[in-house]
Amino acid sequence: MSRDRTRTRDRSGSDVESDIGLDEDLDAESSAETQPSGIRGRVGSRANSLFSPRLFVAALLLSAFGVFLGSAFLPIPGSGLLGVFLATFGFGLIVSERRYAEAILAGAIAMAGSAVLDVAVVAFLGGFGLPLAALGGLLGGAVGAVGNYFGRDLRDGLTRDVA
Repeated sequence: MSRDRTRTRDRSGSDVESDIGLDEDLDAESSAETQPSGIRGRVGSRANSLFSPRLFVAALLLSAFGVFLGSAFLPIPGSGLLGVFLATFGFGLIVSERRYAEAILAGAIAMAGSAVLDVAVVAFLGGFGLPLAALGGLLGGAVGAVGNYFGRDLRDGLTRDVA
């Protein structure tokens, strides 16, 4: 890292010292530090760009809370789907990157769990718990994807410059 120093006088007559070329050296060092090293670092970086466990947990908590609120305020079968839609809509509105995998998986898990818990006695005694959970998971995943899409679309519309 080279530091070229120059001295100049400002209008008040005091000496001002400045560094020339320092910004380029610092940018090169910081970019070298943030670059993942080796195959493990590159694979980890790529995997985190495809699926983030932290964002998945956030989406799952939002979706589960949405299912709970949807079922609490509208006590009809399938009202949890509205909660998943609103939760993933908010998730897409808040998160700046594309995170469809997290939203789809969170919606699927939340609705599959809700479908089993809603009719737990009938599902386990009647023997159709697994197909019901699969159907709830598929619907929850689809609604999660649509909610995330519309949330991202609204965020894009709100943040775009009007020309």
